[in-house]
Amino acid sequence: MNNTVTAYIRTYAPLLAGFVIGQAANVGLDLGTAEEPLVAVITVTAGAAYYALARLVGRRYPKVEAVMLGSSKTPSY
Repeated sequence: MNNTVTAYIRTYAPLLAGFVIGQAANVGLDLGTAEEPLVAVITVTAGAAYYALARLVGRRYPKVEAVMLGSSKTPSY
């Protein structure tokens, strides 16, 4: 897998995870006008936390990082 594909996979996997977590957090909540901004904040925060967790876990368990981010290889440019 070339560096560009690796970079895309490792970028979009946490974004997708953040989106799923953000949507799950929205289920059953009626927040009125604050709903969209709050879901956006939750989505971004969840995606960043997911990536940080994957990198942290990957230090000890590279295979878990590979599953979470789609690849354990970091791109080099």
